[in-house]
Amino acid sequence: MGNDRMLVAAMAEQCRDCLREAPCDSSHLPQPLHTKHLLWMCDQIESHADDWPTTKLHRWIGFIQCGLMASRALSFEQVKNMFDLSKAAYGIEGDTDLVDHLDSTSAFEIDIGGEG
Repeated sequence: MGNDRMLVAAMAEQCRDCLREAPCDSSHLPQPLHTKHLLWMCDQIESHADDWPTTKLHRWIGFIQCGLMASRALSFEQVKNMFDLSKAAYGIEGDTDLVDHLDSTSAFEIDIGGEG
């Protein structure tokens, strides 16, 4: 499994733990942001980290993290720290492109191409 895939799977694991532990009320949110659905998404990421396109993995983990912020289970800073914790846990060094979208002072380009 490549570094990007491993990091997304590690973040999905952290998100699952947070969803299970945090007393977040997501009932006021749309159904796709409810805890049960986000837990299912975490499981899917871990199950398919090796065979899904990385763009799909990135979109899914981003959606889960937004759901955690919407339910106030995590703050924006906590979501950013999740990436650092995952990198440290797996001993991964160097730059990756998983958090470019979190830097509000930096423009980044997104590839909207196919997932093939």
